[in-house]
Amino acid sequence: MSVVMRRLNATARSRGELRIYLLGKDFELDQIESVLDRVESMGYIDDAQYALDWVRSRHRSRGLAPSVLTRELVNKGIDRELIDVALEQFSEQDTQDRAYQLAAKKYRSLHELDGKVAIRRIASLLQRKGYAPGVCWQIAMETVGADLEPVGD
Repeated sequence: MSVVMRRLNATARSRGELRIYLLGKDFELDQIESVLDRVESMGYIDDAQYALDWVRSRHRSRGLAPSVLTRELVNKGIDRELIDVALEQFSEQDTQDRAYQLAAKKYRSLHELDGKVAIRRIASLLQRKGYAPGVCWQIAMETVGADLEPVGD
């Protein structure tokens, strides 16, 4: 119990993360589950809230797409249903808007480069964040293209 409480004192953790950590410390699985059940009943572990907070934080701060957020939460031992509920807080439009924000921010540091190079770099950034390749290229071309369009007389 004290190992779990010390671990939770540093930062919020999922039940799955704690289970993996305790297994690495050579505790028996039945002991681990008993302690985790007790700590959860005390309200110190809440995977649903953890998933909501994780998705909100990582989407806003890093601009990660739902596919990456899902993978991260699965790796943390969060149930798929809880992940789906957490991802529902952002619409497709919110996700697309965040991708455009990332592209615009990146383009500010690339605007002096050739348009094709800027498009490639922006699309690569968005792909690393987990956005679909087609969407990445479209957003990159629109972001750079807005700057490349000729100004009317």
